[in-house]
Amino acid sequence: MAEEPDVGLTVALAEYEHLREARRGNNDESSARFNFFLVLATAATAVAGGLITGGGSGAAAVAAVIGLGGLVLLLGLTVFVRLVEFRARNRLYAVAIDSVRTYLARRAPDVAPYMIMPTLDAPGVYQGRPPGGGWVYGTISLAGTVCLINSALIGVGTGVAVRHAGAVTWVALTAGLLALAVAVSLQVGYLNLRSRAARRRIQADLDARPRPADPVPAPRSDPRPGEAVDR
Repeated sequence: MAEEPDVGLTVALAEYEHLREARRGNNDESSARFNFFLVLATAATAVAGGLITGGGSGAAAVAAVIGLGGLVLLLGLTVFVRLVEFRARNRLYAVAIDSVRTYLARRAPDVAPYMIMPTLDAPGVYQGRPPGGGWVYGTISLAGTVCLINSALIGVGTGVAVRHAGAVTWVALTAGLLALAVAVSLQVGYLNLRSRAARRRIQADLDARPRPADPVPAPRSDPRPGEAVDR
């Protein structure tokens, strides 16, 4: 008789391929949003520099620069929030892939010691997090880069506004630096808050699922004619 199909393995491999493609699409969309914002911010900076140094009408140039800065900041905040969500979704895909790999490792316990990437049963060798804690890890991500650009715009805008109001230079500089620090703290704090919330949801879901300690046995096929049957 023909061997029965291994339904569990077929489903696991199909799920693994689906998750891999979904994670790739999530990363591609995240990179596309970041690149779009970076191109727009660069173009706006070039236009603002041209208006400031072009010798045109002072009031019109200032109004145009303020408008461009406000547009970039508004778009930057929306892109930042979206990139944070992409980051949380990427973490979910990573854990889902690790779950499928855990199933495969339990089916083949002899191969499990050679699996370098993490599973639910072993942390693995590659952790994927640079030193420095959550703040450093957050600021070097795509969302963190957008956060720094947004914060720079807020800091510069605050300093210019305070100086325009009649304050001395050092007061305007101090106000701009404080606004920069507050903006960075708020955005990175939101990023870490969303990351912790995503980790808690994932961990709660994992804790609610059965996690058998024994390896998952592969299904046995029916004995062929003439083969002995173990009793």
